[in-house]
Amino acid sequence: MILYFLLAVGLVTALWNLYYRHFWAKNITVHLRFETDALYAGEETMLYEVIENRGAMPVPVLEVGFHTRKELDFAGEDNTNVSDYIYKRDIFAVLGRQKITREIPLKCTRRGHYEIREAELTTHSLLYRKRLGQALESNAAIYVYPRMTNVSDIMPLCERMLGTLQCSKRLYEDPFAFRTIRDYTIDDPMKTINWKASAKTGTLMVNTFDSALSQKAMLFLDVEDTGILKYQDLVEESISIAASLTRRLLRQGIEVGFCYNGNTAGQESGFAPTNKKEMLVRMERMLAEYQSADGTHSYEEELDKYSAPEDTLLIFVTKNLNPALFDTIKRRAGENQTIIVCPVYRGEALQGESFPIKSTKNIRVLAREVDRQ
Repeated sequence: MILYFLLAVGLVTALWNLYYRHFWAKNITVHLRFETDALYAGEETMLYEVIENRGAMPVPVLEVGFHTRKELDFAGEDNTNVSDYIYKRDIFAVLGRQKITREIPLKCTRRGHYEIREAELTTHSLLYRKRLGQALESNAAIYVYPRMTNVSDIMPLCERMLGTLQCSKRLYEDPFAFRTIRDYTIDDPMKTINWKASAKTGTLMVNTFDSALSQKAMLFLDVEDTGILKYQDLVEESISIAASLTRRLLRQGIEVGFCYNGNTAGQESGFAPTNKKEMLVRMERMLAEYQSADGTHSYEEELDKYSAPEDTLLIFVTKNLNPALFDTIKRRAGENQTIIVCPVYRGEALQGESFPIKSTKNIRVLAREVDRQ
């Protein structure tokens, strides 16, 4: 009798394990999503982990794991391991037709484009004799834009140089800023004639418009760091300065263009001056996607890709400023008002040995001090 009972138990266990192995994951779904699509480095957000069992069969032990780049900091969270990536694994007991939502706080410590492409599900057979696994696709992604840094020391100089440009260049008329009607002179173009007013008065009359100014700036960012010693913190400061300046200038209604020498895999490395808000998003995503492992192009060659009229303020952000590059920038700038921002380690600029470049009539050089990491 006992033998038959043991055989029956063994048979039931075998059948259950067979059934469970084939059908445990059939009705299990895992959905990962970030609370927002984009934010700035240093900010915090939430990752939502949603596990749903749409079937009646419970899953007593369900491990859900995923991994992403380690710059997403799940600080204070249990079941987290960090190596080249950060690995997160949680254990759930999922009943039939149950939905579980877990909120995982995280801090985005560094710019980047982060994706979670796969969630790994693991369970155990009866009596924990075997591990069963299943991989599910995930499309969770978030853009972490370059951190916002204080550029209050740079903006007044930008505003003064833009003001100098506006005073020196000729005003032009804005066709949408109508002012009044006056008598025609031989210097007026035919397109300005107001024919309706001319018919009423019997003499030629022309429309006049208020003058308008167009403020433009072109920013050139250098992310090259190809020496034996790497200065990634200076590169990151350069990226933050460029992004923050672009945001501030656009907010003031100034048309801004952008160009950098990062490897963009065939995509455009910048854009001409514009005040369209979508261009700011395009630039921030471009910089978020850039990784030092992608490599760089020659900064000098990138400077020649975008020509700037004489009424455009030129801004160069580079940690690699040396006499040779300074001469290249001077030739590229010509008579344009120009600002060169050079991130350096704290103390180096004060010593004056590693930063011998001096400002000229239309070129101002600023050293931006950075603490060593």
